[in-house]
Amino acid sequence: MAVAPPSEPVLIATSVALAVLTVAFYVSRAVAGFLYGVARWHRQAFVLRHTPTAPGYVPLIGHTIALFRAVGNYPCTWDLFAMWATATAPKPARVQIFDRHCVVIADPSTMKRVMATNLKNYQKDLEFSYAPFLEILGTGLVTSGGETWRKMRGHISKALRVEILDDIIAIATRAVERLCVKLDAAKASAAAVDMEQEFRLLTLQVIGEAILSLSPEDSDELFPSLYLPIMDECNARSLSPWRAWIPTREWFAHKARSIHWFPYDRVGVVNASRVRELDDAIISIVRARWRKKQAGEDVPDDVLERVLEQVREDEYGADVETQLCFEIKTFLLAGHETSAAMLTWTLHELSKAPDMMREVKRESDRVFGRTRKGSLPTRDQLASMEYTLAAFKETLRLYSVVPVVTRVAVEDDELGGTRVPAGTTVIMSLQGVHHRADLWPEPLKYDPARFVKADENDEMRDFKFLPFIQGPRNCLGQYLALLEARVVLGTLVRRYAFAPSKAQGKKHTKAIPIAPANGMHFTVS
Repeated sequence: MAVAPPSEPVLIATSVALAVLTVAFYVSRAVAGFLYGVARWHRQAFVLRHTPTAPGYVPLIGHTIALFRAVGNYPCTWDLFAMWATATAPKPARVQIFDRHCVVIADPSTMKRVMATNLKNYQKDLEFSYAPFLEILGTGLVTSGGETWRKMRGHISKALRVEILDDIIAIATRAVERLCVKLDAAKASAAAVDMEQEFRLLTLQVIGEAILSLSPEDSDELFPSLYLPIMDECNARSLSPWRAWIPTREWFAHKARSIHWFPYDRVGVVNASRVRELDDAIISIVRARWRKKQAGEDVPDDVLERVLEQVREDEYGADVETQLCFEIKTFLLAGHETSAAMLTWTLHELSKAPDMMREVKRESDRVFGRTRKGSLPTRDQLASMEYTLAAFKETLRLYSVVPVVTRVAVEDDELGGTRVPAGTTVIMSLQGVHHRADLWPEPLKYDPARFVKADENDEMRDFKFLPFIQGPRNCLGQYLALLEARVVLGTLVRRYAFAPSKAQGKKHTKAIPIAPANGMHFTVS
């Protein structure tokens, strides 16, 4: 017996009922999520009620006004965090940014708990502090977690085996020789040179060749026009978050989302966004390399090759290309910005301290002066430059080029005798630790001697000096960066005398890593 189809009114009624139920479901979920968020916020406020509160608190919006007033001024945002945290250490200082409950810490014992002993309870803060940089970092090592992080860290750890350090010596030597050509010209013309900019270009060339075997010309064509403006905009958004939503010309140039018809350049040709252009360029390099490998052609023995060696043929695809793109951009950020800032500030400090400069020159003469023409210094010889290494470490302590690192507590925990509820953002003020007078006597004085002889009996020494983080998430490229820096600085101080061309030395108030506010200009002789 045939069943009659439902009548049109029944179909309409059923559709309306389903639509109402669907809307009710999502509305109820939204309401439940909102109520859960409100309850969680009030619980955090209740648990933190006895925690010392930083100065400048305003009801409802907390310290938002105080922090925004610091943008572009001195003390800057990072200085405020350091002052607030050191004032209450070892206890955290309570801070509220908009509706976000935070605590700021600046004590080795609490740093150790967050970075090492209770690492699993503190996840990356992707919704707040890292959000402006996700277009660069994506799911790379700095921001990823879980299995993605473990897998890629394993791949990259193998890629950064001992041989790459020998490669870096040769790559850095070629890069600094190219810089010397520029400095010779500046010496002849008595023109001032912005060494901050030169170090940024040099370190980009080094990391571009080490990772991707890019020529200096290719590196200079790709990175200064795309990567550097992207980083500048990401830094600007970190302290001025509204820039991510206002469709200015810079917004379109940075990443115009799905809109690629605006802005036009002066001759009417469409400009793609910088983020898309950079991603396309990197993925095309990865794809071309994979095809060469599959065809059995010779390929360079660089970091990319060593990572691709660990990728199975059945694994390779768009997901792998995207992940490698994020890893490469992470390398660019971590392997270029920190190294450039470290070299810049070290040259600045040594140029003001003739005795220290003479000691660095003495080490450089001993290592580079004994190297036969056409040969390179060995890793052991560079490792003997202990005072030069100490000068770099002191720079990283004094200038804290990465001044803060943030995490979010997954579950309740105790830091410095204070209960920290789940969901709280933990702001680790590395600058605060590095500038504590009880940990570093005369903390604002530049003194490389602090690092010439380390106190082996100091159980907390690793968590008093944190430029590369500590624990399982420490920086994989730190040895590479410090080796590269000794090659570059050792070569330069033997050949040139650097004299500041104008008053300089103020720190940039908005950029991370911390760079000079107005470049670092020298005349060379």
